[in-house]
Amino acid sequence: MLSIKEIFIYVGSRLGDKSKTLKFINNVLDEVYNSIGHDKVKVTTYTAKDTKINRCEGCLGCFLTGKCSLDKEDDMKTIKDNMLRSDIIILATPVYVHNVSGDMKIFIDRISYWTHLMRLSGKIGIVASTSGGNGLELVNNYLYKIMTYMGVKIKGKFGVCEDNIDENYIKSVEKFSRVIIEYIKGKKVETDDILEAVFKATKNTMEKLRPYKSAEFQYWKESKLIECNSFKEVLEMLR
Repeated sequence: MLSIKEIFIYVGSRLGDKSKTLKFINNVLDEVYNSIGHDKVKVTTYTAKDTKINRCEGCLGCFLTGKCSLDKEDDMKTIKDNMLRSDIIILATPVYVHNVSGDMKIFIDRISYWTHLMRLSGKIGIVASTSGGNGLELVNNYLYKIMTYMGVKIKGKFGVCEDNIDENYIKSVEKFSRVIIEYIKGKKVETDDILEAVFKATKNTMEKLRPYKSAEFQYWKESKLIECNSFKEVLEMLR
């Protein structure tokens, strides 16, 4: 019997039920539920409208101590806990001037120190964007880069024009849902060349911090990442 998989979703839109980005994600989830039912997966969805996430103050405290003082003042502690517990991470945003929404950027800023920790290693990720015109590829590539540096194995980049429920939209929904379903059914997370390169570069940086009282090196030591010689070894350790 398969264990229940958890999915974390953050949608960087303030439009709530009127959000076309959220509608796209919900269309995907409907396909998942129709295929495997509701009992094989637990989904936690956050949107910019229903969460309080304060702007990063640029104090660098998270890099120096491994903690963010703002987590006591908003929803980020709960959000981070849900991300760490989840098996699949989905970030979705409307395109604003060829970039992520302001709320998505604030969300990323608040977990930016995780890029030094590869904090989400062992998880798969999917990124998605919606646009009335263009900018989809630029936005998806940015989200791909950020999540990869956090250790996430990206298995899909989906961009749709929000006003056109056309063949491309339908195919994107179907393909998106298939990616989720195959991991719910037990497909293993695998490494790739980009993750290996990120791991090697980040480990080299951590080794330079070894002589100092660094929260980042301490995390690498306690999590045993520093003992691994490749990201493949990290994944094997986490299984």
